[in-house]
Amino acid sequence: MKLIDRFNRTHNYLRISLTDKCNYNCIYCNPNKLNDKFGKMNLLSFEELLRVIEIFAGELEFKKFRFTGGEPLIRRDVFKFFGDVGKLKSIYGFKTGITTNGSLLKGRVGELKNSGVDSLNISLDSLNKNKFLSITQKDEADRILNVIDEAIENGYSPVKVNAVIIKGINDGEILNFVDYFKDLDVNIRFIEFMPFGSNTWQRNGFISYKEIKNLVEEKYSLSVLSSDKNSVAKDYQMDNFPAKVSFISSISENFCSTCNRVRISSTGKFRLCLFSEGKHEINFKELFQKKYSNEDIVNELSEAIKHKWEKHPEPEELSEMMANNMMTIGG
Repeated sequence: MKLIDRFNRTHNYLRISLTDKCNYNCIYCNPNKLNDKFGKMNLLSFEELLRVIEIFAGELEFKKFRFTGGEPLIRRDVFKFFGDVGKLKSIYGFKTGITTNGSLLKGRVGELKNSGVDSLNISLDSLNKNKFLSITQKDEADRILNVIDEAIENGYSPVKVNAVIIKGINDGEILNFVDYFKDLDVNIRFIEFMPFGSNTWQRNGFISYKEIKNLVEEKYSLSVLSSDKNSVAKDYQMDNFPAKVSFISSISENFCSTCNRVRISSTGKFRLCLFSEGKHEINFKELFQKKYSNEDIVNELSEAIKHKWEKHPEPEELSEMMANNMMTIGG
């Protein structure tokens, strides 16, 4: 059985938040330091998460799972969990990935690779130590660069480096990123600044992917790479260099029409979209407590997917949705 919405979009990619907490306080994600406000969260246990993955992989033919947060590597015993997920991979044949700020990976990338996590995305919004500190509230720019090197050495190919570009904050570093990574097995991914209720998004802080791409092409030639139809990124190979450059145009040119993703928050809430406000929400924690069978849960999911909207609202409307926060949804 496949999970298909009323716009005939087939969903086969689940993003799972492992925790709402993060050791950074990035200005575009957690400017209000929500870490200080979270108490003990009623997280899905690893055992429950494994059942979730079995349902989506076994019953609904999902092919990809990505672990996010917060910062997913904060979660205790998370590497053992990845190993258990690897056992399910051998049964169902899906792929896994993780999006992390990289701060807790130093010296452990090999362990991550050996646990079976297939792809690695590392967030890095500035190469400048002082600017990195102002964006994240942590003085760890050199640490993250070392982790990226470690990831390359351990065979992640390419290592995806995510940079959220905000006008007046780090847009002056766009070419610096390309200069720095051009000779490495890295995919530099420039991400448009997205509006959430807590990050005071404004048009004057927004720079579109076309503007970013034009800046890159002032110095470098790019060749289009063919992408999966469900890809969120516009992918390019740098001519004469091994690095790839991608642009994620969530706001200026959304990719809603080909969306194949759904999400589960760390507390078990099923979300139809990164920007949805939680209507028609299913709570896996509650379903498990009520002893729902896998068949019952699949029926609930099949009903919920019918309510997925065709595309997300305009950014000004999204910025007013105070219930939406990337920390609690899972980026």
